[in-house]
Amino acid sequence: MATLSTQIGFDDLSDACAAYGLRIAGVCDVRGNDSLPNLASLVLLAPSEPGFWEVFAHSDEYNDGIEHPMDRWSARVIGNLGTEFGGTAYFPFGGAPYHPFYSWALSTGRVYASPLRFLVDNESGLFVSFRGAIGFTQNISDPRPVLSTPCAGCAAPCLTSCPADALDETDYNVPKCKSYLMNAIESCETFGCAARRACPYTAKTQRPVAHAKFHMRAFMGA
Repeated sequence: MATLSTQIGFDDLSDACAAYGLRIAGVCDVRGNDSLPNLASLVLLAPSEPGFWEVFAHSDEYNDGIEHPMDRWSARVIGNLGTEFGGTAYFPFGGAPYHPFYSWALSTGRVYASPLRFLVDNESGLFVSFRGAIGFTQNISDPRPVLSTPCAGCAAPCLTSCPADALDETDYNVPKCKSYLMNAIESCETFGCAARRACPYTAKTQRPVAHAKFHMRAFMGA
């Protein structure tokens, strides 16, 4: 079994993730974290747009007709990556108690809270999400330059772009959002959340329409 050591480093893990359409969104230092005993670093994995969907759409999980295909795909792929690199996989799904991916993401220094309080980063904008994380007993440093919040100097179009008026700086009215989606024609349901899409960094992701539809259907079924 390979382990993340002087022989296998950040770039090796990043390359292995890229083969599955995933990217390292950030690394957080979890030494001393009682909820993650004996771990030193946690590597958060996010979809790498737009290639992620192509990989997932050709997977057995997507095509077998069984529910929760993306969660099952993530469990298999990230679980295997964790085993290959000698780490432990963690997921944002699977039932309570849920792992605190929101706070983990903020602690990486590469993911930030937007004016909507949704997470945002410089690569995926407000479409940033996490399929899982891998914890390691070794201390892993992220060699990439630190990036400041993409919201700095932004006019925050996300705050005024929700067609259902279900979002603002203090509240997210989920029932109001879903009610709008049930009656909307080729809007958020087809292309993804309009407030998220209003982010200039989200616009760079080129997320396939099929990917957006998949997530909105999952949201409506939640």
